[in-house]
Amino acid sequence: MSISRRTVVASGLAATGAVTLAACASEPEPAETTPPSATVDEAPEELSGEILLGSTAEVMVGSGTKFMVDESLTILVTQPREGVFRAFSAKCTHAGCIVNGIRDDEIACGCHGARFSPDTGEPVAGPANSPLGKIQLEVRGSDLYALI
Repeated sequence: MSISRRTVVASGLAATGAVTLAACASEPEPAETTPPSATVDEAPEELSGEILLGSTAEVMVGSGTKFMVDESLTILVTQPREGVFRAFSAKCTHAGCIVNGIRDDEIACGCHGARFSPDTGEPVAGPANSPLGKIQLEVRGSDLYALI
């Protein structure tokens, strides 16, 4: 019994297609270079209360600044409009990477391309389907305080 060339080529294409589909169907792994940050609910007990993040001068209008509270919590503060400050967990809700900051008027995650509103934290482009965790923020004079 001999195997025809057509059978060999068809079998090879079928195997390649199956491997490709399996790879596309799996959930991507978080990037190892951007460790996850805890949400407010996951923050350690010693972080409860209020935390001085920095000055309002560190967050320009239309931009955002990341404040690393500790290894488990990074907070992104945005100023979408003059005098309006918002705070979010910097942990992307898709795969747990730390977002890069503001690009093209959106909060951008460099791992898989998710985009979020700097005003609400709601996703505006996938793959993330959930909003960034909101963090209560108080402005006192020129100081920014996270209330956890």
